[in-house]
Amino acid sequence: MIMMKAPLGYTGKILWVDLGSGTIREERPLVEVYRSFLGGYGLGVYFIYRDLEPGLDPLSPGNILGFCPGLLTGTPAPFTGRHMVCAKSPLTGTWGDSNAGGYFGPAIKRAGYDAIFFKGAAESPVYLAIDNESKEINDASDLWGLNVEQVENRLKKSHGHGAQVEAIGKAGEKLSLISGIVTDRGRIAARSGLGAVMGSKNLKALCLKGRTRINMADKALTLNLAKGYNKKVHQRANSITASQVASMAPKISKLYRILKIPAEGDEYMYAFTLHNYGTAFATSIYAEIGDMPIKNFKGTGFKDWPQDVATRFTGLALKKYRKKSYGCYGCPLKCGAILEVPEAGLEETHCPEYETLASFGGMILNPDVVEVFTVNHLLNLEGMDTISAGNVIAFAMECVERGILAKEDFKCKAEPEGFLPRWGDSYHLLPLLQMMIDREGIGDLLADGVQVAARKLGSKAREFAMHANGQELPMHDGRFMKGLALTYLADPTPGRHTAACLDFSSLGPVNKFMNNLNFKNATDPVGKGECNAKFVKFRQAFNAVGLCEYALPQGTYPLLEFIEAIYGWKITISEFLDTGWRIQALRQLFNAREHAIKCETPGRTLGRPPLEQGPLKGDTVKIEQMIEGYFRAIGFDETGIPTPQTLEYLGLDAFIPDLRSCSGVDIRV
Repeated sequence: MIMMKAPLGYTGKILWVDLGSGTIREERPLVEVYRSFLGGYGLGVYFIYRDLEPGLDPLSPGNILGFCPGLLTGTPAPFTGRHMVCAKSPLTGTWGDSNAGGYFGPAIKRAGYDAIFFKGAAESPVYLAIDNESKEINDASDLWGLNVEQVENRLKKSHGHGAQVEAIGKAGEKLSLISGIVTDRGRIAARSGLGAVMGSKNLKALCLKGRTRINMADKALTLNLAKGYNKKVHQRANSITASQVASMAPKISKLYRILKIPAEGDEYMYAFTLHNYGTAFATSIYAEIGDMPIKNFKGTGFKDWPQDVATRFTGLALKKYRKKSYGCYGCPLKCGAILEVPEAGLEETHCPEYETLASFGGMILNPDVVEVFTVNHLLNLEGMDTISAGNVIAFAMECVERGILAKEDFKCKAEPEGFLPRWGDSYHLLPLLQMMIDREGIGDLLADGVQVAARKLGSKAREFAMHANGQELPMHDGRFMKGLALTYLADPTPGRHTAACLDFSSLGPVNKFMNNLNFKNATDPVGKGECNAKFVKFRQAFNAVGLCEYALPQGTYPLLEFIEAIYGWKITISEFLDTGWRIQALRQLFNAREHAIKCETPGRTLGRPPLEQGPLKGDTVKIEQMIEGYFRAIGFDETGIPTPQTLEYLGLDAFIPDLRSCSGVDIRV
């Protein structure tokens, strides 16, 4: 009997689940597939592009839904607890992916797979259960209608507490286009509306339990690399100097604005603040300097949402509610926290991230941070994207302000006479969000996001539906960091601040991350687009490896050393960048084949017309020039389609014939 040599680093198997036929099969890709696409959405786009029928409805059974851990996920390498969910997005019609942490990504590897893909749709609710070698599609009728915490509790009771669960809540069941997929009671793959894809397949959950071990080329070296790196992060996270600076920063937010001090930090500051205060550390600073969108992108922080309010939403202020800290798999930083909020009746709840605090803070002029805890808890339980939901609430408030929506439009079971959501109104947040989750009344319209709602409400509403190519915008203003406007509109998954923006990442010491890898930025629009192209290549490979966003500002990370120690692959920086380029090109080609390359956003997001006061006074984004520079530098034609020469260079020449059926876009906004 010939013994097959076990692969190093990966399991060598992909699981395919056809929910329509009830069949399950394994695929064993060639090692070249892993070398070419790594993991995460690298593998995701390779398999989905290969097998997906172009032009289909994202909520039809033919859509493919993938759960893809990163290349290093599940190994001892720090910060590698991420996995990506991938599919054609029902929210944007483009390539869709969403990133989540917690412990579910490593559970996919322990279950014996490098990715799990679902085709078809079940006739009734089901869940996938993997227990070592056993793989079953089980009835989930008794789970349908339950929130994700209830589902997790039941499945762990049935399958044992070593199981990891990822599930949709009611928002996904009801096919909300802003629904996500939740694990660990609050780690959510929120963006791109992929909860609706899962709901359309009648797939309630995945429950994974396995004991597959990852083989490493040099286990001792891997462990030593991890130990040395983690020691440095721990030292920085407890830095006394960083502690002293951090305690002062939110108190001098006004000086940041007046003196135009960049809101930047070194690896010591990032480690300390993230460990002790989470992502909400700089909330008041971002509101003051113009980074946080205020009043649906038309307000000014220090005037409309002043510092005495904004400081209630900072990590320092939230510290008093902290019950315990937690981190995702392999995290030496532990930026997460579980809170106890007696005022809201919450014994344990996830600490809201900055994006949530801003979406339900300055974006809608809400002064009540306790209400945000309640909102965050509800949306996590029912699986709805907090960024999109906050945008929707702001949109509804402006519709009321402009007379497009009236009191009777907001009638519901809880408020039979209706109500009027207005700026600064925290009382009606929960009723309106519950209407969206339940698709009750006006909530049925709002549950599909601002672009869908604006189209149905008329042309006036389109002016203040804050989205990029269909996806609601994050809480970092593209008028403040111009490169973000480029990322929001030009990335294959639009409206994502974490996609690949050099301006955004340069807030931290990005040039220290890898030895001999430096990024230059530019101030002129074309040059900024060209400079961002190199960073895009890096970030696609970075993401596909399974690294957390917050590994980037933590100083030098021995990434290529980890890949060699675990996989035995010797990869140069040039090869690493080309791998990211390959992933980005195929994601873009996916959109070109779907006729989904777009350049749509309201003029307000670009400063057209510009604001008349505040830090962004007079600012207009020259987006067309930035996109022109980016397309040219990354090997796309002027309409955004990858050129034949680019595909050939990246080893994607098999897809060159697809160019005949592709279309791009006129980049004029």
